[in-house]
Amino acid sequence: MRYGLTMLGSLAAGLLAISGPAHADIDDAYDHPQIERVAGSRIVYFNRIEYDRLSIPTGPHAGDGGFESSETLEGEVLKLSYLFENPDISPLQIKRNYLDALEARGFDILYADSHDALSSNAGRSFYRDSGIFSRSARNCCRLATRSSSRDLRYIAAQSADGSVLVGIAAFNERRDPGAAVEIAVVTSAEMGTEMDHQPLTVSEMETGLIEEGRVAVQDILFEFDSASILPESSDALGTVATLMSDASDLALLVVGHTDNSGSYDYNLSLSMARAQAVVDYLTGQHGIASDRLQAAGAGMMAPISTNRTDEGRALNRRVELVEMAR
Repeated sequence: MRYGLTMLGSLAAGLLAISGPAHADIDDAYDHPQIERVAGSRIVYFNRIEYDRLSIPTGPHAGDGGFESSETLEGEVLKLSYLFENPDISPLQIKRNYLDALEARGFDILYADSHDALSSNAGRSFYRDSGIFSRSARNCCRLATRSSSRDLRYIAAQSADGSVLVGIAAFNERRDPGAAVEIAVVTSAEMGTEMDHQPLTVSEMETGLIEEGRVAVQDILFEFDSASILPESSDALGTVATLMSDASDLALLVVGHTDNSGSYDYNLSLSMARAQAVVDYLTGQHGIASDRLQAAGAGMMAPISTNRTDEGRALNRRVELVEMAR
């Protein structure tokens, strides 16, 4: 259903018409082809993930960390932060321009609201718990500290064919006199099925434990931002179960690892929940004795590759098996 828009008259066609940046963007950054920027802004943060799942809130904060409604799409995910150097450009002006531009391209406005209508504390809980605006440049962008000056505005929209889903937040930046915009957008795409590595065999897992004391299992996969194990993980989990059945004296520490996207506390909690999900699967589905398994979460603390590339972050999101003494 299309959300009713309030036009801003000459302003929408004047100062903030959609156009190119006033200052240089960071290297290798670009706009989404269907979501142009508002004039006077420049990209200060850019991140692209080739394939992921993204949930965009389409209703207010529910008060329990969740939202009254949301839409989810899988595909290429772009996250961008824009900064405005003109302090006279307000979040309301920015929001109106994005609404007009999106509607002109045939997007359905799924939800649009501001301040306390989003959540308590002038929208801070909404912004924080959405999880979609957690990656940003170190010097931008943070919500203004005082709720009276935050002026948070939010839009969720989807293209008419359903292939593009976007969340946009405009607000006054904490340390800069100008406004900021953060965008999270997913474009539907088929996931590539090629894998750069072969699934580990029982023998390879055993060798890793003997020689290194641990082994990384890259084929135990989870839903995005969730501890729900994906069905395609069953083969890898079955291999772990076979290893433990063959070696009846083996006890394992199951350690969850994440990339560095999001806060330290969030990733620590997520990694622990994922490790516990693996333990529960092995005990529940394969009958492995619970006293032979212990879950632990390392969060982002022990990367095995750089977190600056999609490929590196994918390697860092893993489950490791560590041999324990019995």
